[in-house]
Amino acid sequence: MLFLIMSTGAVALGGTGCGGATGSTGTATTLVIAATAVSTEQRPTLTAAARQRLAAALATDNARLRIVIGGPDRPQVVEDSDLRLLRGTQIEHDSARRAQLTSEDTDRVGSVLAAADSRADQLDLVGLLDAVARTPGQVTAVVISSGLQTTGPLAIGALGWDRVGSPQVIDQAKQDGLVPDLRGKTVVLSGIGEVNRPQEPLPPPLRTRLTQLWLRYCQAGGGDCTVDNEPVVGGAPTSTTPVPTVPVPQPPAITAPAAAAGPVVLPSDILFGPDSAALLPEADPLLAQAAAALPPGSRVQLVGRTASIGPPDTARTLSLHRAEAVRDALVVHGFPASALSVVGLGYDQPLVADRDTAGNLIPAAAQRNRSVSVVVGK
Repeated sequence: MLFLIMSTGAVALGGTGCGGATGSTGTATTLVIAATAVSTEQRPTLTAAARQRLAAALATDNARLRIVIGGPDRPQVVEDSDLRLLRGTQIEHDSARRAQLTSEDTDRVGSVLAAADSRADQLDLVGLLDAVARTPGQVTAVVISSGLQTTGPLAIGALGWDRVGSPQVIDQAKQDGLVPDLRGKTVVLSGIGEVNRPQEPLPPPLRTRLTQLWLRYCQAGGGDCTVDNEPVVGGAPTSTTPVPTVPVPQPPAITAPAAAAGPVVLPSDILFGPDSAALLPEADPLLAQAAAALPPGSRVQLVGRTASIGPPDTARTLSLHRAEAVRDALVVHGFPASALSVVGLGYDQPLVADRDTAGNLIPAAAQRNRSVSVVVGK
């Protein structure tokens, strides 16, 4: 993950004119480039947006650079230096030479990031956004992260994909004091969903959901937050310290369902958005495949379930509406409506127990229960 902070003082970042350096004076700009550099992410790289900000800071001849790499306990500052384009000890004014020096400095910073090894065994985007919040003054931050938080209440595996991106999750995080104060900060989120194995790649619906989570989280802190969709593809990371992976639901391989083979379980996480019974566009090919595989003349029951979260009646209603949405899609794809029935169980009859003996949610089991089962009869 790459994280870039630009604290703006009296000097605005900008390019030089035909005469070379601007010779700006006033409060220095601090440009902080930080990377978590964990083993389940792409190797940190400078995106186009980060390169532009580095070039703009260099153009002022009145900026500082801090490079911060995540560590086992907390981020570590590996460089803290002035950003000036110099000829010896004097500011370089020749425009061609300044362009060359800017390119060399950018490449050098990129090399530092590429070699970064955090040795961290967790990915903590929350902690880095808190670092942005604690940066004094007006701040612009470009945060490049896979977004697959592995620690704390917002750990993606603990939340479950059915809740990732839900406004209720962010509301609860704010009530619990887990959202940093980002008022006065401008934050650009980049690289969300870019991962490295052993972390399984994310399908487009889950990447979209993950982006919504962090955008809402940032906005809940009062930040001026946007998303940079440029891919961050730096290759294999330097770090080899194991980091927990996040389970990613995969579409089932659908052959002709038969009563003896048991039900086909369609994960809700790849069919629906958080707290929604509206089918995602990406669900249509899977449901078309299911409709084509159903044996002619069979009767089919669609059983909706949820994880054991929230009021039971609410869970039953949501699971019923989701089963009905799957039924309607199967009819559109040619299976007769008269042969389909639906039921919404909520978490009354789970596929697997998703609470441990202490009552804590078991993320992998909860993910399995979030489903619509296709049960074929005769």
